[in-house]
Amino acid sequence: MSAAERIAKLKALLREKQSASSIQPQFWKPSGLIARVAPTQKIRSWLSTPTSLTARMRSLCPDLEVEILSERYEVPLLSEAAKLLMERNQEAWVRCVLLKCGQNNWVYARTVIPRLDALNPWHELQQLGTQPLGEILFELPNLERSPFEFSKDSLSYWPRLSEKLANPKLHNKPGFARRSVFVRQNAPLLLTEVFLPGLTET
Repeated sequence: MSAAERIAKLKALLREKQSASSIQPQFWKPSGLIARVAPTQKIRSWLSTPTSLTARMRSLCPDLEVEILSERYEVPLLSEAAKLLMERNQEAWVRCVLLKCGQNNWVYARTVIPRLDALNPWHELQQLGTQPLGEILFELPNLERSPFEFSKDSLSYWPRLSEKLANPKLHNKPGFARRSVFVRQNAPLLLTEVFLPGLTET
């Protein structure tokens, strides 16, 4: 690894640490204010996809792949903890992945599940591997889903994403995000999906 590569990796790790600290505020808007977040109809169309996002992306890219960035128990972001009514330092099971078409990163996704023990109906998701979560969620019966909320933050905000951005100029690009809570047998799962330039600008 060259000196330049080591410096770039160190900077990415520092940005990740700052993001994980959850100090900066994050503002989520209700579905009725989507136009304040998404500047184009194309982005609004992706953000408001009502059915399986995975299925829609597969229709454009049959070889859609999942790259796991992290899958572990950790303290979630401040906005995630607040949405799930968790204590600030309470840990949850957090899964971060990239959905990719070839070498193009399309979507960064975070799944946050509090109190994921053997009695939690979501516990089998720990064995999901590289299967997209969407292929499981929309096959489950009696699943409740909250309305979407939307936000726009720089891509550097999201943990473990910066090091996957090949071009440093992308770090300050906006990431258009949506989130919703799925509830199964009274157990919540927060899913956040961030649409990346590889999808929104092509």
